[in-house]
Amino acid sequence: MSYDNEQFQSRLNRIQRSRRGRRKGMGFVVHPDGVVTAIGRPSSRLRFAFPLKGIIAGLFVAVAVKAYLIWFLGVDVYTLEVQSLLTGSSFERIAGLILLPDALTNWMVDRYEDFNVFVRGGLAAQGL
Repeated sequence: MSYDNEQFQSRLNRIQRSRRGRRKGMGFVVHPDGVVTAIGRPSSRLRFAFPLKGIIAGLFVAVAVKAYLIWFLGVDVYTLEVQSLLTGSSFERIAGLILLPDALTNWMVDRYEDFNVFVRGGLAAQGL
């Protein structure tokens, strides 16, 4: 009987050590009177971190869409539309300021044009 109890206790200790490693020190203790208490600090807590990756991805998508609109509509039509936004309500003025062409957007428009020339050249070579 004593051997079974020692084996059981060693097994419980091994399980608790592995759980403590996964829980960053959080564990439980069973006192002789049967009361179970938590030890260590809880590992699961709410974390409100700044979503830097999401903001960077959103900015990249916004610049890509803006560049596509400039490439697809043409610089003249796009500039007229942005100018009409700049003379509108406060929300439209903010949108117009965001949609103003910048150096990165113009660089991406050039890449869209290069890609378009490449695709059209490949299609022309195939006779389509």
